[in-house]
Amino acid sequence: MPPGARSAARPEQIRRHNLSVILRHLHLHGALSRPELARLTGLNRSTIGAIVGDLVELGIVTQRTPTHSRDKAGRPPYLVALRPGAVHVIAVDVDVTQVQVATVGLSGTVLDRVVWKHRGGADRSAVTTADRVAAAARDLTAAAGDSIRVGVGVSVPAMIDNPQGIAVYAPNLQWSNAPFGALLRARLPDHVVVGNDADLALLAEHRRGVAAGFSNVVLVLGRVGVGGGVIIGGDLLRGSRGYAGEIGHITVQADGPVCHCGNRGCLEEYVGEDAILRAAEAAGIESPELETLFRRAAEGDEACLEVVCSVGQWLGRGLSNVAHVLNPEAIVADGHLAQVLRLAEPSVRIGLQRGMVTIGRAPITLLQGTVRDASLVGAAELAYEQLLTAPDLLASIVHRGSVDPAAGS
Repeated sequence: MPPGARSAARPEQIRRHNLSVILRHLHLHGALSRPELARLTGLNRSTIGAIVGDLVELGIVTQRTPTHSRDKAGRPPYLVALRPGAVHVIAVDVDVTQVQVATVGLSGTVLDRVVWKHRGGADRSAVTTADRVAAAARDLTAAAGDSIRVGVGVSVPAMIDNPQGIAVYAPNLQWSNAPFGALLRARLPDHVVVGNDADLALLAEHRRGVAAGFSNVVLVLGRVGVGGGVIIGGDLLRGSRGYAGEIGHITVQADGPVCHCGNRGCLEEYVGEDAILRAAEAAGIESPELETLFRRAAEGDEACLEVVCSVGQWLGRGLSNVAHVLNPEAIVADGHLAQVLRLAEPSVRIGLQRGMVTIGRAPITLLQGTVRDASLVGAAELAYEQLLTAPDLLASIVHRGSVDPAAGS
């Protein structure tokens, strides 16, 4: 390395870092004044001005004078705002019963979406799903006009081997070692990233919902199956191969029913959608749908409420195991388990307390998820991460119209 090369590179590295920091704040918090950006980032105003100028030149932000200034006197500060629709990502949520594909702008705004139901059988295969997702992505991007696509993020209810994006085990989809990331990369000229649905729901809640501000938080997601996501010290816990957080397969009853995973007494067999409906039928509630069961419980139907409270106690018992191991500040219930917590929080706490010896000394905050379509929003956040980490990519994107999948790697 020539003398002085390291010091010559340092200012450029600092500029890129500052660019990333400012763009991330605008992405997460919306329009901010320059003084607010200075306060949030710790950067001086001249640096803020230079970086904002770079973002304006890249076409990603605008500056405007607020209609009503918060300053009592003097010149009002400029508001720096992301330009709506300047760029977008494609966010994909593959669930057991349906698929959502959406264009999502910076700041997490869902701009447009396509939704379809699985018809079953081969229609739900990884190859067929990849074909339909790619076609939907092309249609949505064409509809977005001049907006530039900067990546694709995908949520799948599966153990995901990252960074390859292999759905190693997705029992409810009947996928095994499905190379879903590679299938999409073969169909779309994009940076494609794939994540577990519960991990991504937690990412969305941590950045845009009730988990914001917590450094140690667990999310349990109820859909057809039950999944979990974990943030420790502010970082998503993935484990050695990306499988951490499989809360649905914690054993809560050693001699319980056989789970589709092959084990007995998994939490999913007590609080998953099918398990709740079986419990309702066993209680004499004829052919209930989940939303109907919750609605009737909320209206005071004793039989329905008893079923939900029983589910709540099982949920609490499972979460006590999680809490003992991870010691979170908060636990977020999402999907249909947010409804269970809403209707039966005392029962959830009973199950939690019975399983924990330290609950009195270390109370845990229980929260209902608030981000709509959290797994979809989390998939968008995952797709944006490359851009937020390396905003300079925009300069080359403007000329190419999409991110080179190898760029920034």
